[in-house]
Amino acid sequence: MKIALTGTPGTGKTSVANVLASKYKIIALGEFKEARVQYDEERDTYIVDLDYLRKKVAELENDGTVIIEGHYSHDMPEDMIIVLRCHPDELRRRLAARNYSEYKIMENVEAEAMGLITEEALAHYSEHNVYEIDTTNKEPEEVANAVENIIRGNGEEYKNRISYMEEILKWY
Repeated sequence: MKIALTGTPGTGKTSVANVLASKYKIIALGEFKEARVQYDEERDTYIVDLDYLRKKVAELENDGTVIIEGHYSHDMPEDMIIVLRCHPDELRRRLAARNYSEYKIMENVEAEAMGLITEEALAHYSEHNVYEIDTTNKEPEEVANAVENIIRGNGEEYKNRISYMEEILKWY
């Protein structure tokens, strides 16, 4: 089974994947440096070849549970999508601690408030295969436990959709 562990930058994907690495095979999309085709200076990010990444993920042997970690993992061929979510105020704090530019922080905070990653996942997959975990006040180990519950089939509570849309109204 291939599982996407996705979310806006700063929601905890890598930290949670590091906890899960002792039990599951983890494939970090960020390690496919050859997928980077261009650097967007204005957005301070790489443009990646999603078709290349899809091909690489499709080629993975499906002998057990494999977790595909990364911002684009919900765009890959997978069986289940787990979207990590974070309250926009906390996400802003996390991204500022990474020294992201104000432009890049706002771009990601807005995407999180709108639920962009979840909406993209739902556009590709059945809502029955898309889960959300709020990481705002949780340690990576707690989120990893939630991921494991979902993998075991005990994740009904994580099918409830998280909404931070009301936060957008506070910005204007």
